[in-house]
Amino acid sequence: MYFESVCCAGDGYVYIGMQSGSVMRGREDSWEIIHRDEMTLAFKDMVWYDGKVWCTSDYGLWVIENGKLKEADVPPEVTSCSGNLSVGDGVMLLAGMYGATVYDGREWQRIL
Repeated sequence: MYFESVCCAGDGYVYIGMQSGSVMRGREDSWEIIHRDEMTLAFKDMVWYDGKVWCTSDYGLWVIENGKLKEADVPPEVTSCSGNLSVGDGVMLLAGMYGATVYDGREWQRIL
């Protein structure tokens, strides 16, 4: 499998997004695949924000909590901005082909 994205998370683990949406988690010499999938696109970005790993591709937004990948519970207007993630200055930016939105840990604000 090809590695597509990497996140050094605040929980002490490194998360690796692989082809087809599979995710590996580990540190040092202990690694495990925590999610296997057959998505058409791999995750473009993975970031640590608000105590969890956020993952995105052009097809949506997901979170990893307690070692489980699930779709993010966000409004459709946020999901439509999926594509790339970035964290800085206490906020997370989600931007893609159809817009951009910023999350401050409490609410999403559409900026484009």
